[in-house]
Amino acid sequence: MSEQIDTVVRFHDPSRLAELKRCVFSLVGQTYRPLRIVLALQRFNGHQIEAVEQALGPLLEGRDAPQLAIVNLTDPEPADARSVLLNLGVQNATGKYLAFLDYDDVLYPEAYEMMVGRLKDTGAAIAFAKVRVMRVDVYDEFFYTKERVVPPFSGSDLLDLFHNNYCPLHSYVIDRSQCPPGMLEFVTGLTMEEDYDVLLRICATFLSDFTLIGTDIGDYYYKTDGSNTVPVSGGLSGEARVRFIREVKTAIETRRRGTIVTPVVQKSLGLRDPHQPRTIRQVLDRLPTRM
Repeated sequence: MSEQIDTVVRFHDPSRLAELKRCVFSLVGQTYRPLRIVLALQRFNGHQIEAVEQALGPLLEGRDAPQLAIVNLTDPEPADARSVLLNLGVQNATGKYLAFLDYDDVLYPEAYEMMVGRLKDTGAAIAFAKVRVMRVDVYDEFFYTKERVVPPFSGSDLLDLFHNNYCPLHSYVIDRSQCPPGMLEFVTGLTMEEDYDVLLRICATFLSDFTLIGTDIGDYYYKTDGSNTVPVSGGLSGEARVRFIREVKTAIETRRRGTIVTPVVQKSLGLRDPHQPRTIRQVLDRLPTRM
């Protein structure tokens, strides 16, 4: 398997091409090579796909530019296909390393070089870093980045991650060669915390590296119009929204209670008798987090 990193970018709204171009520009600027972009589109027609190709073409003309692979979901269901798009992207990955980046977020040039470096140095299956959370006002013709959201996502280590998801989708890189078939499959019924479910499985099974968790490697844009949040984009409000969030929390807790933490991970957490079978929930009960 080559040293290539595949970055899965999901894109569902043809009117947001400007944001997609910003996202891809940040990938073109990565110092790590080889790099391949797997762009997962949600039900685009032929003209829309052509518009995407024309918009991104000038960014990918350089001799050392990333490769681009476009995959398009055509199935009419489910209506909210965010998890399906991730699966489609993963299924089309070909390199050793795997990362994710939504169309409206960006990475700094050194992001992948640093995180892949940690994977190589430690032998971990996944390496984490930190992304800034930026508050953005959305207007018809432009976005206005107002300020950094304080506090950002809060957490510092694996135990904190077991307790709560503080690692956005583009804050980590996975060594795909260590993950068996099915480990990187997203649950299609989850349209919130879909990546956290996968993180719990990976981090309970393999060693993870949090050395860079205090180092900013990209930006997550929090839009004040709610266009990148599940309740708004999913049309949920009131009791329906409350019920939806409750169902997601229940699904995640079921994952914690049903996922065994391997001896190597238990040992890394300092647990005595690491060969005793323990679920993520049982580990948390024995080792309270600081969160």
